[in-house]
Amino acid sequence: ARVGPWGFDQGGWFGPVGARLESDDMAVAEEAMADAEPAAPSAAPVEGVDFSGTNVQEAGVDEADIVKTDGRRIFTLSSGRLVVVDAAGRRSVGSVTVAEGWGRELFIDGDSLLLITRSHSDAGDRSETVLQRIDVSGDAPRIIETLNVQGNYISARSVGGTARVIMRYDPQWNFPFVFPQNESAEDVAEAANRAAVLNSTLDDWLPHYTFGSADSSTGSLMVPCDDVHAPSVFSGFGVTTVISVPIGGDFDPSSSTAVMAPGDTVYASTGSLYVATTRWVDPDILDDEDQRQDAWLQRRTNIHRFDISDAEATYESSGEVLGLIRNQFSLSEHNGYLRVVTTIVDLQGDDSESQVRVLSTNGSVLTEVGTVGDIGRGEHVQSVRFVGDIGYVVTFRQIDPFYTIDLSDPTDPRILGELKIPGFSSYLHPISDTLVLGVGSDADPEGRVTGAKVSLFDVSDLTEPLEVAVWTAPDGWNDVGWDHRAFLWWAPEELAVIPVTVWNEWSGAVVLRVADGTITEVGRVDHEIAGEEPGRTDCRKLTAADLASTEMEDFTTELEYFISDDYNAVLACEPGEAGITGFECPRDSWMDMLTDEAESLGLLRGEESISICWPSDSPNVIVRSIVIGDELWTLGFKGWGSFDGQAPARLHVNDLQTLARLAALEL
Repeated sequence: ARVGPWGFDQGGWFGPVGARLESDDMAVAEEAMADAEPAAPSAAPVEGVDFSGTNVQEAGVDEADIVKTDGRRIFTLSSGRLVVVDAAGRRSVGSVTVAEGWGRELFIDGDSLLLITRSHSDAGDRSETVLQRIDVSGDAPRIIETLNVQGNYISARSVGGTARVIMRYDPQWNFPFVFPQNESAEDVAEAANRAAVLNSTLDDWLPHYTFGSADSSTGSLMVPCDDVHAPSVFSGFGVTTVISVPIGGDFDPSSSTAVMAPGDTVYASTGSLYVATTRWVDPDILDDEDQRQDAWLQRRTNIHRFDISDAEATYESSGEVLGLIRNQFSLSEHNGYLRVVTTIVDLQGDDSESQVRVLSTNGSVLTEVGTVGDIGRGEHVQSVRFVGDIGYVVTFRQIDPFYTIDLSDPTDPRILGELKIPGFSSYLHPISDTLVLGVGSDADPEGRVTGAKVSLFDVSDLTEPLEVAVWTAPDGWNDVGWDHRAFLWWAPEELAVIPVTVWNEWSGAVVLRVADGTITEVGRVDHEIAGEEPGRTDCRKLTAADLASTEMEDFTTELEYFISDDYNAVLACEPGEAGITGFECPRDSWMDMLTDEAESLGLLRGEESISICWPSDSPNVIVRSIVIGDELWTLGFKGWGSFDGQAPARLHVNDLQTLARLAALEL
């Protein structure tokens, strides 16, 4: 019934909603870091004492990110290269061009680095994930090993030096499905599509891999059939693969397991990894106006658990909960129980409500053992945080109800308190046993967002939580709710660093001191450089003088039109060179075509390639902050959206106490 005239029924076009969380160890760990004795000068720098690490959800579970540091070196991405920066010398000491793609993230472990890149394949579901192990023991990083795997990279976690990389593969692209041209042809199309499925082999259903730069579709099966598991409840078409990768060891594709279900959201504790996705729903129901409302109210989230306590991940169990999760912070494991916050979505809005459900593993099934509902009637979850037996949930429609929830009895969770305030927190960060910092948006009484907001909640009395301090930036916004790794809490100095952009005014990072029940703005840092002239580049700029003719009727290529137009900047760049100040330079397959045209016109020298750049008024945004010693390092780029290492990046260094700029590095 799931193979029809249009191929696989994918369950409609509704995706998951989204929220956030943390372990009970986080606040304790941060307090311990703040009280720890400084390391001896000869000792290796200690994370949390001498330098800050990635802002993660669970203590002991690292998350892949666009920048990492060991307290002495900084590793990040710029213009398609991995760049190594010496923190003490405040200078770039080496780089290497990495696999083409986007959405890059990395882990480090000693002198080994694991780079994960989303890329493109010409076969399968057209997606590919490239893993590269890079030796960073010297100034010049060296790529040791490359593994290409079919499938789209979702996320990754690392515990004890072993990374778990999660990918989603959609096999429907492998099938020669036909599509009806009219209603009368649907039966014929369905019969042909069913025959295509019946005649399929494992090669059609499972992802492949290759070593080196070869197309992964030409390689071996990533996961043997015996290691592909089917959940007890059908979760949709797709294969979620978990590969275990020792960051400092060789790639071994056999260290993989998979479940026959798509995956969207990843959460991990130190011993378990969970992958969640919205449950498959018959699209005929979603297309029926009379049934659509009930279908929305019955939407469910499927959750799959993998044991990661050993070197290899092992599939253990699956289950489902009513409603949709917001993001990874909607999930939390504690004392063997999984807590899940979902929103039951009413298309009309009034009957939406959120719930906390508690699951326990019973054989191969995640079974619900407790629930509490009626959270935020008519609203959607904006953020979640769990600390031990306590959960914090923020919902929003016009005001921000901040809920405290007692989970000490997993079979009988209870709402303890509720606080209603303007605006909402899209990210919650416990900074002590009794204080929670909320980062999000301010709003007027009608629910219209008016700017960025940071709230300090006193939860010493869980039955009566209080908002004791507020900082706002009218007309501002931040991306912390979408990417918690952008937030930095530096416990030794009681400082929060938050990227903020104020519309048509300013973009950078705000440094706040959160102490004694107050929030005080210490200052702001940005990546603007006074007197920076637009048009500065290390590349060779092509002009009309480089053309054999400036008459358009003589042009034979698209590139010649761009070169003759003074509005664009046409650059011929050697490997490692990229960008021009004041311009945006997208890099995609179209540039490869223009490079071929430049080659045919004899315009290139050496290994140059073409970049077309347009004037930009986009800001220099800051996306990450790091503390090393008494210095604040910020990573940024010029443009909008998320940074994935394809655009040219900047690292600026400021004094942590005065915020005076000490250095600016163009990477």
